[in-house]
Amino acid sequence: MTRFLFSEINSLYASSKESPNVIHFIMRMQDTIDGNILRHAVDTTMERYPYFAVKLTKMDDRYVFESNEQPVAVVNTEKDIELNSKESNFHMLAFSWHDDIIVLNICHALTDGTGAYELLRTLLYYYCSEFYNVKLSRDKIRLKGDIIPPQEWDDPTINIPDPPSGGGGEILPSLNPEIEKKREGDVRTVFGISIDESELMRFSSANDGSPGTMTALFLSRAIADVHPDKVSPIRISMCVNQRKALNAPLAHQSLVGGAWLEYKEKMWTWPIDKQAMCFRGMVFAQTRDESVLSTQASINSFTRKLLALQTDEERFEAAKENSQSLKAVLSATVSYIGKANFGEAEKYIKEFHTWAHPLNESILLEVSAVNHEVTIEFIQNFSDPVYFDAFLKELSSNGIRFEHKYTEKLAIPNVRLPWSV
Repeated sequence: MTRFLFSEINSLYASSKESPNVIHFIMRMQDTIDGNILRHAVDTTMERYPYFAVKLTKMDDRYVFESNEQPVAVVNTEKDIELNSKESNFHMLAFSWHDDIIVLNICHALTDGTGAYELLRTLLYYYCSEFYNVKLSRDKIRLKGDIIPPQEWDDPTINIPDPPSGGGGEILPSLNPEIEKKREGDVRTVFGISIDESELMRFSSANDGSPGTMTALFLSRAIADVHPDKVSPIRISMCVNQRKALNAPLAHQSLVGGAWLEYKEKMWTWPIDKQAMCFRGMVFAQTRDESVLSTQASINSFTRKLLALQTDEERFEAAKENSQSLKAVLSATVSYIGKANFGEAEKYIKEFHTWAHPLNESILLEVSAVNHEVTIEFIQNFSDPVYFDAFLKELSSNGIRFEHKYTEKLAIPNVRLPWSV
């Protein structure tokens, strides 16, 4: 199997050794991990996902994914496993484990959170079934032996035409937390909190919002609280799953767009329910099928420009410049996939965490909902906790109880690419 890359191109060239475009999933289970059972579960799982068992190669000056017959790495270690390297058997994903923790690192060019959740559902089904010697329901879980439809393989973005020439008007620069607070020698930091799912759902439902929208609003209010005199707009990108608009619910590719939520200064004095209503309207307008397809058309146009360049170095520099342009107009991003729905295996998960590098923004919030608990990883390109503290203040003032679980230096393994070696 050889597949020329298209939608994957942006994510590949956006990755660097300093900021690898890798999703880092951490699952703390109820019991100490059995490495032999995990090895068996991974091998069985990968038979169901042949489009993830690939290696990156070049053919006719184009990058392709080819089948990788070597086993996916499953290593008993606490250290990072570099992807697309000898230690990962040149796979674009790898598993590791230690004590009661299972870790999945997967290149964002291979898939997004939605696609990775499918993989984890299958893995947890096989691992927990064997470890606990139980018969789990396979409802909505992809398993070995399934017929894999072409809709899982096909890239739904390729045939979307470029947008009409001209484009929109100029976008004003946003307030940039990184410029405001990053100091020389600073380190990327992740703060982890947990909230009982009912706490966040109660507040979201009362304001006719989703956990993702409300989290974006809390973050906007927090940034405004830190900068009461700033006039630059506070602009949050809320990740949007594009599969519905693309009519591709089964697609495995990374298909994430964004709804831009601008917290305008005139909104600052409004009651929170009115602010939430305004954010809902922005989300609705930008998640209509025609809006999503228009956004994807613009992404495709940039992809074709990258592919038209002559060298990897040129493409890497163009992708970096594009990322910097986005960072100039975005204050932060909120990523919420939705309830994980890992099936009956979910009850064996004590904690679930998602880490990723902020690439096009200064602050990234990864929101997960697993086993009746919402975990928010507040990830930023600097160490000053001023925005995090203001975010916690927003939760408290709105009656949402939380537990601050940890503060750590952000550490995500590299994906070894020709331009980031």
